[in-house]
Amino acid sequence: MAAQVVLILGAGANVGTKTAEAFAKNGYKVALATRTITHHKDNTRDLVIQADFAEPLSIKSVFDEVKAKIGTPNVIIYNAAAANFNPDPFAHTVSSFAANLAVNTTSVYAAAKEAVAGFETLPSDTNKTFIFTGNFLPFMPMPSLLLDLGVGKSATAHLIQGLATVYAEKGFNFYFGDERKADGTPANYEISGENHANFYLELASKKEQGPWNASFVGSKYVDFSKK
Repeated sequence: MAAQVVLILGAGANVGTKTAEAFAKNGYKVALATRTITHHKDNTRDLVIQADFAEPLSIKSVFDEVKAKIGTPNVIIYNAAAANFNPDPFAHTVSSFAANLAVNTTSVYAAAKEAVAGFETLPSDTNKTFIFTGNFLPFMPMPSLLLDLGVGKSATAHLIQGLATVYAEKGFNFYFGDERKADGTPANYEISGENHANFYLELASKKEQGPWNASFVGSKYVDFSKK
C-alpha cells in the first residue's frame, strides 16, 4: 500500500488544525495549503504551502508540490471558505461575489479535478477520499445574511453529489461534511474542530462511498434529510 497522504486546503486554527493533528497521529503524512503559514510550524505537518483559494488556477501547483515532496494525496479535505456578512444581498460588489464564489466552489472544482487525476495513479488497495467542509446552507438558506456563502456551498453540494455518483464504481469517495446539533439545527459558532477531525478520519477509512451528504453530530453520521 502506498503511503497515506492527506492534503488539507484551508487550514485555520479550528477545523484545519485539529484535522491535521488527528491525521498525523493516525500515520498520515500531512500537507497543508493555507493563506497564512505562521501558526503551522510544528512536527504534525510534513509540508505547509501558502495558497490563495480565490485563484482557482493556482490549485494545480499546490497538488504538484505535494506530490513532488511527500507523495500523491489519497485524502483531500477542502476546508477554505469566504463570506460577506450583510443583510443586504446586493451590498457587495460583483467582483467580491465572484472572488468568494471562487473560494467556495470554483477552487473546489479545481481541487477535485486534481484529486481524481491523482487517485487514478494510486494502488487499488489505497482508500481515496475527497471531503468538502460544508454546512447547513444548501438545506436551510439564509439569503438575507449569507447569500454568497450559501450560493457557494449549494453549488458545491451539487458538485459533490455528482462526483460521488460518477466515481462510486471506481472507489473514489466524495463527501459534503455538515456538522449539526442533535436536533438538526446548525452548529454555527459551536463548530468543533475535534468533531470534524474524528468524523473525517472515519470517512477516510471507508472503502466504499457512503451518503454524500455527510451530516454529523459529535463525530457520528446522522441522516437529517427526512427531518
